[in-house]
Amino acid sequence: MKRITLYLFACLMCMSASAFTPEMKTMILSDGEETMTRLCLPDNPVKTLVFCIHGTGPSTWLTKRDGFNYYDDLAEGFCSNGIAFFSYNRRGVDIGETPPMYHTIDSAKYAKYQPLREAEDVGCMISELRRDSRFESCKIILYGISEGTIIAPLVAERKDVHVDAIFLHGYAHESMYDIIKWQNEGYGVMNMINAAFDSDGDKKISREEYGLDTKAVYRNYLFQNLPFDTLDMVRDSVIDISDVRAMRKPFDSTLMEKVATEDEEWICKNYFYLTIVWFRQHFALEANKTRLMRLDIPVYVFHGTDDAHVPVESVYDLQERFRVVGKNNLHAFVFEKHNHSLNFRQAGKEWSEGYRKIFECAAGL
Repeated sequence: MKRITLYLFACLMCMSASAFTPEMKTMILSDGEETMTRLCLPDNPVKTLVFCIHGTGPSTWLTKRDGFNYYDDLAEGFCSNGIAFFSYNRRGVDIGETPPMYHTIDSAKYAKYQPLREAEDVGCMISELRRDSRFESCKIILYGISEGTIIAPLVAERKDVHVDAIFLHGYAHESMYDIIKWQNEGYGVMNMINAAFDSDGDKKISREEYGLDTKAVYRNYLFQNLPFDTLDMVRDSVIDISDVRAMRKPFDSTLMEKVATEDEEWICKNYFYLTIVWFRQHFALEANKTRLMRLDIPVYVFHGTDDAHVPVESVYDLQERFRVVGKNNLHAFVFEKHNHSLNFRQAGKEWSEGYRKIFECAAGL
């Protein structure tokens, strides 16, 4: 009863304060498991529906955070452009009341959260949506965010359900193994550091750049105000990827060792709430850089130059691959000084250039 009350309260809040009408629905997944979903509808008859596929980890149809609900904001953005928006609880995850993530996890059910299983689940949910007469002929966009950019192409390639386009936000080009290695060797962190300190674009931080008064917030946030000489670990008078790799090497080695020895408890406590099966299945998957070449539906990529989770160079490589084979269904957009979340909420309630382009492309499909 408490859960139902929370859902009804959330729906009432959306109806009173948002530009969309929410519909809650329990859907049946590929193995008979149930999950709660939400469909957000604009005022007009639906011609296009965006099906959002989560990034990595425990996620809900609301994605509540302190002071805002991410999927409420996204739903408003799409619905104000006349586009319906759909989100769902990932397996074993439900809305909770404890900050900062506001979710609860049933570990037995969550253990089935794996990329191939989630692709099946997404297909099941799309099939159910298609059985609704309002959506049987509307266009469906799979909108994958981060890990969702791996799952969306899996769904599209199977062709078990018809989708009209895939949107890939924070695009994962390589295998998850290579992405995690890139992240943990410090390249993602270095992207953040360069975005904060690098004034001349040389991908290094000089003593002068580090010490600027205007960088005090970043020194505190990124380095806890450690002295420059402490961070210059290789003693070459700059802070660059060599220093960051040296700082992170102990953790990088430990993480891969814990994955290899299947120490799930350590991983969930020190890295992310993920299972060994999740790692094993992702590491065996074909990378997007070849999978996407087989798709003929429109593929839209939205990526920031300052993305610290997946490198922007991946987008340029994907563009070149499509060019070489003469395929013209790729539409890639790279946004200067945008991060992995495309600068969500950095300008208050104003949408960033990246999100405006996403809404524009969805409306124009």
